Amino acid sequence: MIPRNIQNVAAEFDGLPGIGPRAALRFAYWLAAQPKERLKRFAQALLGLSEGISRCRICGNWSEGETCSICADTSRDRTVLCVVATPQDLNVVEGSGSHTGLYHVLGDLLDPIEGRTPETIRLKELFVRIGEQGAGIKEIILAFDPDVRGDTTALYIARQLAGTNVAITRLARGLPTGAQLEYADGATVAEALENRRKTG
Repeated sequence: MIPRNIQNVAAEFDGLPGIGPRAALRFAYWLAAQPKERLKRFAQALLGLSEGISRCRICGNWSEGETCSICADTSRDRTVLCVVATPQDLNVVEGSGSHTGLYHVLGDLLDPIEGRTPETIRLKELFVRIGEQGAGIKEIILAFDPDVRGDTTALYIARQLAGTNVAITRLARGLPTGAQLEYADGATVAEALENRRKTG
């Protein structure tokens, strides 16, 4: 018989993405074996998520204040806006060191089957933001996964902004470094050909 407290913790872990019942129970047992001080630190860290952070009022990224450090940084290029699905995606782009502009986090991508419509993600906030800054934003980079949801969201944004002077770009797609051509699928090869560049 599994003690109820361990069952309760396992149930919470089971609700996390990518965690199944077995892994959840393993985590719960592992935590039960830890010293009380470690458990207290773990619990305090979790409470800090609900009490110590909130969404940036401008871009929607997680922040310890009303405005995140990126939006507050006056040295950033405010003419280029990179639109991402999640804060995790923002961290990946920012970690590359290649983007010096600002960001906008949608919170997810369009997926009508799963109930994610333009009203349920931060698309309205994006369009309001672009309208408020007017001619200030010259380019919007759509940094979405190269799949159906990413393509659907990119197409929707492009249609909504049609007729404006804002350039809309997407991340280049094609063969990754180290890939072998014979194992690439047709769509990947087509993207690689379309995004080819001059050498030498």
